Amino acid sequence: MENENTKYITGFGALNITGADWHILDNIRTGNWPISGIDYADTTELFGNAGLVSSGDFSKSIDNNIKCASPARAIADMVYHNIFVLKRYPDHVIFNDYLLEDEDVTEFMKYFNIMLAHAQNKEKDILLMWKNEFVK
Repeated sequence: MENENTKYITGFGALNITGADWHILDNIRTGNWPISGIDYADTTELFGNAGLVSSGDFSKSIDNNIKCASPARAIADMVYHNIFVLKRYPDHVIFNDYLLEDEDVTEFMKYFNIMLAHAQNKEKDILLMWKNEFVK
């Protein structure tokens, strides 16, 4: 892995930047972008730097060099954080609302399979339940 301590914008903020979600006004107004290792679990140990892209002009309120999670990586980070850290079912992470392109789904499934291999029994059950509900 290139850098296991890479901080990047993730979660719904990353979906805003990458155009997967249009609810961006609050993030722009406040400059409050969710960051890996602070607002969400740092998943670079599992996923490396895969799916981290330029955050473009949106990152000026934080750091011009900060990366941003792709839509698939952002969804994976949210699922991971909810199941593995918060120990709750991620019913608010609705997969099909954000990953509309085949390549996004393919990318997400790589992260999903990594999480599944890393999961213990209860986490595995929740992951599979979430996948059955939201991933078609």
